[in-house]
Amino acid sequence: MQQIPKLKPFQTPENYFEELPEKILAKSKRPKPIQSWTWAAAAVVLLGVGLWQAGGFYEDKPILVSPEQEALLYIESEQWSTEDVLSLSDDPNALLDQIIEEEYAKSAPLWTEEETWF
Repeated sequence: MQQIPKLKPFQTPENYFEELPEKILAKSKRPKPIQSWTWAAAAVVLLGVGLWQAGGFYEDKPILVSPEQEALLYIESEQWSTEDVLSLSDDPNALLDQIIEEEYAKSAPLWTEEETWF
């Protein structure tokens, strides 16, 4: 402990605490200058967004689908009912036969012709 040098106690400058409130108020009353680079950055951002919109970089390009795919999308989204689809057909009975044939082809038959179930 004796090897550690003794430090002199800290002393405040004269009239420090008396002048401190005035110095703080003087600094807070000054308006802060707005830096020119912030205005430049804001202008660049706005210009970029304007050019992006005007240049057509953000365009909704249509998705090309076939009429069959479009009809399926309308049916699956439940915007078209069964009656709507059938009313679009020239021959609704043929369309129903085709749908039934496709649906039953996907599932296994319940019984074969040779089996008698009654």
